[in-house]
Amino acid sequence: MTVNVLVGTRKGAWIYTSDETRREWSVSKPIMPGWTVYHMAVDTRRATPRIFAAGSHWAWGPMVAKSDDGGETWDQRSPGIAFPEDMTERVGSVWNVRPGRASEPGVVYAGTQPAGLFKSEDWGDTWAPVEELNRHEYRPFWGESGGGDSALHSIELHPTDPQTMYVCIATGGTYVTHDTGKTWALCTHRVLATNKLAKKMEDDFKERYPQFADYQPPVPPGVDPAALNEMHKMRLNPSNPDVLWAQTHVGVFRSGDASGTWDDVTEGLPSFHGFPIGVSRNGEDNAWVVPLAFEADNFRVCDGQFAVYRTTDAGASWQALTEGLPGPDDFQSVYREGMDTDGLPEEGVYVGTTNGQVYASNNRGDSWRRLPGTLPPILSVSVTVV
Repeated sequence: MTVNVLVGTRKGAWIYTSDETRREWSVSKPIMPGWTVYHMAVDTRRATPRIFAAGSHWAWGPMVAKSDDGGETWDQRSPGIAFPEDMTERVGSVWNVRPGRASEPGVVYAGTQPAGLFKSEDWGDTWAPVEELNRHEYRPFWGESGGGDSALHSIELHPTDPQTMYVCIATGGTYVTHDTGKTWALCTHRVLATNKLAKKMEDDFKERYPQFADYQPPVPPGVDPAALNEMHKMRLNPSNPDVLWAQTHVGVFRSGDASGTWDDVTEGLPSFHGFPIGVSRNGEDNAWVVPLAFEADNFRVCDGQFAVYRTTDAGASWQALTEGLPGPDDFQSVYREGMDTDGLPEEGVYVGTTNGQVYASNNRGDSWRRLPGTLPPILSVSVTVV
């Protein structure tokens, strides 16, 4: 058994490798130096696993690169990752890549910035836009509600229902399809609308910047502005797909009924703000987050002590996990794709920081060790066990 931790950074990618004990680690040479790698995934449905790397290059543009030799060589060609000409938008980068289910060989999904969903049916050799989502009636509001560019960053596939999948769009909402992508419905109406932290943040902002007190973000008719606020990362529990976890701009939320309703489970955390969230892949219902100090001036780092918080009771309580993590006087952050789990019986948890450090735990986060090397700022951490 081999555990692979794939790390995407602003200047390339690296792969860490260990056995199931996860005590000793080796690290690869730099992969695709100079390319920005937002996310990586391994497609284990093939006889020879295919590694995907989603990202972009300042000169060569967006890509979903692929490697069939363990990352030694790469093909960055990604024909079809483009919006039709009449949409007048240009794909700048690819933020997420997700191999399909075992029941749909060859299918791979990719999410882009500006927000778009693309699908391949030939293992990532060619791509086509998912028009039903990309031309959604709410598209004119994507990005506008949060004052920034939109991006499709989370793709979650229901493990047993091939017709159901979820996608998250930064400042655009979270959408679900139950008919294999023919129709898409906003499924976050009640996630933030009654969140007291969101209301407090809004009130504090208006007090600090009275010139914007009357500003209302543009939203579709009948949709609460909070419904389009940003989910920073969403994860589905693969052993109980009715359970969804989300770290949002203003709190941590859990749904136990397949996104029908959401519970605010932020209480017990030192901050409502953060980007990544990890969930168990071994049948348990644990979740991990990295709370960040939140200031209107974008401080947004761990406030002196780098800490991962874990819940083992569906968000009713949280425990700070710091053994082996740096601090005090340590100020760094973790991006939305910067955490993952390995699904082994004693679950491994992995986190990569904006300072280029990778930390691993082989005991559910009770203790941590830093993996070898200091990398460029880390954008993503993905784990595969083969």
